[in-house]
Amino acid sequence: MIRPLLLSAAIALTVSGCARIAESRLNPMNWFGRSTVETTAPTEVRPLVPEARRTQVVEGRQLVQSVAAMRIDRTPGGAIVQATGVAATQGYFNAQLVLASIENGVMTLDFRAEVPAGFQAIGPERSRRIDAAFTLSAAELAGIRTVRVQGAQNARTARR
Repeated sequence: MIRPLLLSAAIALTVSGCARIAESRLNPMNWFGRSTVETTAPTEVRPLVPEARRTQVVEGRQLVQSVAAMRIDRTPGGAIVQATGVAATQGYFNAQLVLASIENGVMTLDFRAEVPAGFQAIGPERSRRIDAAFTLSAAELAGIRTVRVQGAQNARTARR
């Protein structure tokens, strides 16, 4: 009988001490205080790279010879412009549709690809085809009525 009484008294003393530990510095949950609101004055934001050290990237890729096909597929978040171009010779790589301009609801994309170094074989047209795509968000697509993809010799357009 005395044993359960001592055990329950020890448990009661231990549990009553927990309230004091919860508010003490021994509790890891209390090591940092509550967050407070601070107001700061706006400071001057210095650029990461100074103006004098910025380099301009010059587009070294050429326009493909012609644009063979183009289509625009709707997506839940906007649209994807897909184009197939025909290069002047075999071996063109790093193809991309590059935004040239957006004027009066007409978006113009340049179909550019990098020219291979060294020997360039002409080959049949099917071996010189290159595919590229450009994504548009719904916000960008809102002000655009016509999409134009241009190559060196021709251009293809799609209207809404």
